[in-house]
Amino acid sequence: MKNIGIVGVGNMGGMLTEVMMERGGIPEKNMYIYNRTLDRSLDFKTSFPHLNVAADLPGLLTKVDIVFLCMRPGQYKDILYDLQRHLAYDQILATITSPVLLEDLENLPVRRVVRTVPSIVNKTGKGPLLLTFGERWTETEKKSFQTWLSKFSQPVTISDDILRVSSDIVSCGPAFISFLIERFIYSAVGETSIKLEDAEQLAEKMMISYGYLLQQGHYDLRSLREKVNVPGGITGEGLKVLDKHSEGMFEEVFQQTHHKFAKDKEEMKKFLSILNKG
Repeated sequence: MKNIGIVGVGNMGGMLTEVMMERGGIPEKNMYIYNRTLDRSLDFKTSFPHLNVAADLPGLLTKVDIVFLCMRPGQYKDILYDLQRHLAYDQILATITSPVLLEDLENLPVRRVVRTVPSIVNKTGKGPLLLTFGERWTETEKKSFQTWLSKFSQPVTISDDILRVSSDIVSCGPAFISFLIERFIYSAVGETSIKLEDAEQLAEKMMISYGYLLQQGHYDLRSLREKVNVPGGITGEGLKVLDKHSEGMFEEVFQQTHHKFAKDKEEMKKFLSILNKG
């Protein structure tokens, strides 16, 4: 990979900027960033003084080989004009915005478009990154792109029909799990004499070790639960409560995320309709 451009350096865009330089083999001098709020871009110069801060989107597009669009759906309307006029045919256009249809982006003057949905866990240089290619990639190009992504993630190619649920598991999952663990901790503090900092420390150490158990192949999710839940033990009593109160909970989570996804897709369809007319 040569020059990389990141448009939008919020939570995900900022994380990708960092991990690409730290683990993806991209020198600072080959990284270009653009953000609507200049101060946010300049913050990166403190940690990465040799990266390039673009004053505007056209200035970034003329310098890079790959551009990652790291924005919310509603922000696309502000950049369509520049994308239409300054993208080059041989560039790669990557979006991390799941409601964007790749066929709509293929109406832009660029051959290769791709969806790359990251997760905060990619900051470790590992973890799944969801990947969907447009129609105009050669197999050799796909393999080369995936090889590069593998330096800082575990790319997983998926189809559009499971995009939302896959993103719920991979991208939203860390927030969902963190929320549940926090509720677990606060309940422990509320019901017993354990201090908050002690409960947090124990829970964090447990989660880190839990991940290692899965990574090293000692157990899968089901066998791990069964190993801890010995017959007649205390764990089983707690699992009865969890089973009782979790019924329907995650079904509703997926219903809500898919409802929001449908609304975002309609919003994107409206913004990108100008491309189809062109």
